[in-house]
Amino acid sequence: MTDFSWKEAGMVRRVGTAVAGVGLGLVVIAPARADSTAVEAAAFRFPAGRAVCLAAPESPHWSSGASDRRVLFKTRVTCESTYPSVTVRIKGRLERGPFIGPKYIAAASDQTQVIEKGASATFYTPQIGGVQVSEPGWYTGAVTGQITAPVRGNIDDGRSKTVEVR
Repeated sequence: MTDFSWKEAGMVRRVGTAVAGVGLGLVVIAPARADSTAVEAAAFRFPAGRAVCLAAPESPHWSSGASDRRVLFKTRVTCESTYPSVTVRIKGRLERGPFIGPKYIAAASDQTQVIEKGASATFYTPQIGGVQVSEPGWYTGAVTGQITAPVRGNIDDGRSKTVEVR
């Protein structure tokens, strides 16, 4: 088994795992499966002025804290800055669809939080009060992030692994 990854601007993105059938001339792409403890993510950075934040979308999984059974993913954001705090906007999309092939947006979120210097925050997709997803299937967490204050920064994006939530 070979793990495909690449480094890009200080981040590591995992693409998937390939299994080659020796003598068969066959390559199968096999993504991971999710359980309630799935955590691996493709982290990305987004800077603004003298601040930089690192966001890591976790793999979609069943919610363990909700009374109802629903699929969600968390994005953990940590910021370093010379400012006392920064305001961060995270837009999330819970995409449903196969590892390879078309996906559709099953749920979305758009949240803003103030993050103190050296601290972190967690953003949830879907948001409470928004469309909830309760069906097993193949899911991917996709996010865009931006520092909006005290200085507006670049909009950058990242994705979780595509996983099967059973």
